[in-house]
Amino acid sequence: MSSSSPELRLLALFPSRMNPAGIGQFVASVLGDGWHVTGAGAPDEDVAALEEADAVLVALVDVEAAAIDKASKLRLIQTPSHGFDHVDIESAAARGIPVCNVGTSGAEAGTVAEHAMLLMLACARRLIDGHDGIRNGDWPQLTGSSVEMQGKTLGIVGLGHIGCEVAKRARAFGMSILYSDVNPAEEEIELELRLQHVELDDLLTRSDFVTVHVPLMPSTRGLIGVAEIAKLKQDAILVNTSRGAVVDNDALAAAANEGRIVAGVDVYEPEPPPVDHPLRTASNVILSPHVAGTTRESVGRIMSAALDNLKRFAQGERVRDVINGISV
Repeated sequence: MSSSSPELRLLALFPSRMNPAGIGQFVASVLGDGWHVTGAGAPDEDVAALEEADAVLVALVDVEAAAIDKASKLRLIQTPSHGFDHVDIESAAARGIPVCNVGTSGAEAGTVAEHAMLLMLACARRLIDGHDGIRNGDWPQLTGSSVEMQGKTLGIVGLGHIGCEVAKRARAFGMSILYSDVNPAEEEIELELRLQHVELDDLLTRSDFVTVHVPLMPSTRGLIGVAEIAKLKQDAILVNTSRGAVVDNDALAAAANEGRIVAGVDVYEPEPPPVDHPLRTASNVILSPHVAGTTRESVGRIMSAALDNLKRFAQGERVRDVINGISV
């Protein structure tokens, strides 16, 4: 942006617990001259800033159609994340506003893949049962209930950047890998990672471990439901680090309570899960608080990728990772 260009106005939306004003100050310092940044905890917290915003940077805050309608000058919505289900992407598209994530940056792909492997290992080796037993003064005998990953079949539901990173790590564990995706990978990727593309039902019935890595969209909401969970092998391990609503939480808890499967879960519907959420008390389930993609290292990479895209927008360059089909 030249010195004569008008100042761009950015609304940085982050949950109140994360100090959005402080984040706004940080973002302003990184973007530099030519930007006026306002931090807020919700779109209606600063309606004037929303109405004047050229761009919105939003994480873990819902941006619904009503907010998009109020933002009459809005030209870009950027999420510092892989997920984008907190933004009404169809309403943005109707206004010609691109919504971007950081999908191709790889900023969190390896991070989520590590966490998926962590949950698989913890489930397979009954880590939490052993930990809790020792804490309670016992000496748990887990030999009969723990299993190995080597030699087993892993099914990856959704072979995007994260799914590919999981495949690389699973291959090092000596696993055979199936994957299901509406868009099959290119042949060279299948050959490199030694993957076999199958339909979802086939994947569920053949896999010892299943890990889910699809975005939450109308087509993926409830993708793994009662019927799908019923297809899993006895004692299969199911891991979800994508979005809570992709997997039927009630059906998952029921199957785990019955001892049919073991599950590792990082995401919930809703979030945070209320005290009576079925997964909070389910047996044979290991839980983590939606942290698969966030480490000290990855948060910096994610934010850097998002802010780089905002800089491209300011310079009039084509923005990256548009997920609602609108280009500028």
